[in-house]
Amino acid sequence: MFKFSSISEKNTIRSAFQKLKGEHGKILTVIDKKKSLLGVISIGDLRRAILAGYNLNDKIKKIYNNNVTFVYKEELEKKKLKKSNFGSDSLGDTNFYVPIIDKNKIVKNIFPVEKVLTLLENKNSKKKIKEKKLPKVLIVGGAGFIGTVLTSKLLEKNYHVTILDKLIYDNKVIQKNFRNRKNLNFILGDVCDLNTQIKAIKEIDIVVYLAEIVGDPACSAKPEDALKTNYLSVLSFAHLCSYLAIEKFIYTSSCSVYGLDKNNNLLHEKSNLNPVSHYARIKIMSEKALLTSANNYFKPTIVRLGTVFGPSKRMRFDLVVNTMSKFAYFSNKIDVFGGEQLRPNIHVDDVADGIISIIKTKKKNVENEIFNLSNDKLNLEIIQIAKKVKKTFENAKLNIIKTSTDPRNYKVSSKKIKNKTGFIAKKGIENALKEMKDMFKLKKIKDPNNKKYNNFLSLK
Repeated sequence: MFKFSSISEKNTIRSAFQKLKGEHGKILTVIDKKKSLLGVISIGDLRRAILAGYNLNDKIKKIYNNNVTFVYKEELEKKKLKKSNFGSDSLGDTNFYVPIIDKNKIVKNIFPVEKVLTLLENKNSKKKIKEKKLPKVLIVGGAGFIGTVLTSKLLEKNYHVTILDKLIYDNKVIQKNFRNRKNLNFILGDVCDLNTQIKAIKEIDIVVYLAEIVGDPACSAKPEDALKTNYLSVLSFAHLCSYLAIEKFIYTSSCSVYGLDKNNNLLHEKSNLNPVSHYARIKIMSEKALLTSANNYFKPTIVRLGTVFGPSKRMRFDLVVNTMSKFAYFSNKIDVFGGEQLRPNIHVDDVADGIISIIKTKKKNVENEIFNLSNDKLNLEIIQIAKKVKKTFENAKLNIIKTSTDPRNYKVSSKKIKNKTGFIAKKGIENALKEMKDMFKLKKIKDPNNKKYNNFLSLK
């Protein structure tokens, strides 16, 4: 037997939210005094009602779906079901679970549609249902360095993706790379604008929040803008997601929150935080605010990223590996300042795969959790990274400058995300170096010094 709940049409939207508790794909059966089926209501119905201006105290009578697909218990037992009973147009938001009723229309159970279709042995219909089961994902900042890679991977897996982005770094990246892509919706807008937030979040199940002014130099250059974008807009968006009972909210933080660890310990998610930059301090503020605001309808997941590297459709050359590669190829030099600083590193492809692993993992395993997302094999000193670059770009001269203004020094463990989701980073720095060398040779980057490839220069 599958767990299901029923509700009267006289109950409020608030009470329906409380019964559903944000479970993706589940439904409430709406019944009369005789417990006969009147219709169903889903979490999607509730979200759309709120966005349409309904109050939490309004009755669900105004919004529930009374044109519902159902199955007679007797027919199910006899396996005499008609394919027409399960047309995709008739399923609406009930495409995951279907009410099973007796001849008096009393609800006896709810079944996943896939289970019912298994009885029909209809492979085509089953395939459609599987596609429908994929949650709709909103990527806030989806036109960025990580966002474009994540978008591509989700589209390949047949997810429906909505991108919200202001396009402050590259206003042509969407047009160049995602023109006429199936299952992709793009919204040009400012994440700080509430109306834009509401427009973006309609019919969304999962939010991946990537939008921010990234990096210490960029945040220091625009401290007020960094506070607005990296903190205040995050809270605003989170409150809206809570109000609408969004299934998952994945926020990307940074391992820079660990700052300076003088003991060179392998740091985990409960290790002490020691930020040394404006960027890292704002990240900590956002993390704490999100976890404090958690409730029955909003249980965020926080991902602390290591230093990201590798090629992307929205390329960046202000990241350690990428910067060294650029200078090694175009200037035949690799400048290293200090060199003994430890950093956790991760390929951008692995970042995207790590986020997808959270999307696919059961909610209970990731909600209200913090995860380090890095490659445990790539906790490296800067000088070690430089030597790897030198091997790929043999003509480049390694120039070590002993002084450094960057006090950050830390290494992290990503064991927790492996245990919770099964994710393991796979790509090494050598992979990225080869990818970028090929990219340079093929002249895919015409002007690597263009400010659009550098967050700091773009905002300066």
